[in-house]
Amino acid sequence: MTASAKVFDMPRQRIDVEDVIESALEVVDEGGVDDLALAKVADDLGVQSSALYNHVEGLDGLRHQVSVRASVNLADTLLHSAVARSGHDAVRAIAQAYRSFAEDHPGQYASTLLVPAERDEELFAAQEVIVSVIARVLQSCGLSTHEAAHHARVVRSTIHGFVALEATDSFTGDLAVDDSFERLIDFVIRGLPLIEPS
Repeated sequence: MTASAKVFDMPRQRIDVEDVIESALEVVDEGGVDDLALAKVADDLGVQSSALYNHVEGLDGLRHQVSVRASVNLADTLLHSAVARSGHDAVRAIAQAYRSFAEDHPGQYASTLLVPAERDEELFAAQEVIVSVIARVLQSCGLSTHEAAHHARVVRSTIHGFVALEATDSFTGDLAVDDSFERLIDFVIRGLPLIEPS
């Protein structure tokens, strides 16, 4: 048998869209969102780059899938952290879970903040779930649906600011960053019109 015949005789690697997305998530967590490339994902999966077009619409389509999945993953992380908790305890839990997700999955976290060039209803819906989970936690503190929605934006913005500065090593000096984050959570809890449920 010739060498070329052996190549064609080799079994092809079977992949599906889940394989592609999971590999892409690993790529962005390891190298950042700008490191995402079809060739890297294909190499990781042991296939030709052309094989990925059976599952995603090129690099833009892959970025879309990564953004959607990362947003879902963050929302799920927040939701699971708040299970069996309510009030101030739940606020503290989701704040810590949010920070941990950003630390453990930096590329995915950055992907949750991507804004597509054109309106992307699927991505917007996935991103909205993140705020909705925070709002549900605030409702458990006694806020109305309307007020919880507003304050969910405040809470997310505050935590995001902290984790963004932390990610770029912007906190200087000898103060423990963990202690600063605990003070941030306390600040949020004191600042919001939280009414503990009776």
